[in-house]
Amino acid sequence: PLTARVAVNQMWMRHFGTPLVPTVLDFGQNGQAPTHPALLDWLASELIEPSFAKTSSSAPWSMKHLHRLIVTSRTYRMASTPDDKNLATDPDNRWLWRMPSRRMEAELVRDGILFVAGKLDLTFGGPDIDYELGLTVNRRSLYFRHAQEKQMEFLKMFDCAAVTECYQRKESIVPQQALALANSDLTLVQARIIARRLHETTATDNSAFVTAAFERVLSRSPTRSEEHTSELQSRFGI
Repeated sequence: PLTARVAVNQMWMRHFGTPLVPTVLDFGQNGQAPTHPALLDWLASELIEPSFAKTSSSAPWSMKHLHRLIVTSRTYRMASTPDDKNLATDPDNRWLWRMPSRRMEAELVRDGILFVAGKLDLTFGGPDIDYELGLTVNRRSLYFRHAQEKQMEFLKMFDCAAVTECYQRKESIVPQQALALANSDLTLVQARIIARRLHETTATDNSAFVTAAFERVLSRSPTRSEEHTSELQSRFGI
């Protein structure tokens, strides 16, 4: 059914950044054909009547089942590192030989800053919040008022959802985004909180500070080169 195929196309796009049917807002005979028609139909069938990797959530029309199926697949868990041979053969990654790198959504940028600093309010539910409080209230971005004339400026900078469209977000790369991350009160306040916490636990050990900072912000350890460069910068106050 069309409903299942449209739903699958949307979920795939949310996870991979690129939909199986490129014309998301015109799904059907007037739009473009799917890049992987067999995959689209199989996922749609799996949504309607789950048969693969059955779990407690594998009820008919269970989106949780399909999300779990996608994110635990080998395709989703591949690295995004390019390969020269594959890049020459398939530069657009049509055959899904690597995980495509893509921008975070605006809400994830804001929520991620607060989360890394340990300040994100994870409370569920409640009324919507005035969009003008976005830099001072630590609730998730999902709960702020969002309308044509009422949009948080920080989220607008990073391409938040257009209120007149519900298909696919438009992405832009502009200098104001870097300036917002460097000069926004939100990022400055949270950066000081992160730095203070790291300093309290690793004040006398530059190497430990660098490692802790990478693990806290990037969720990985620094490479040897990054650790050496960061130690020099820290030592000389660069």
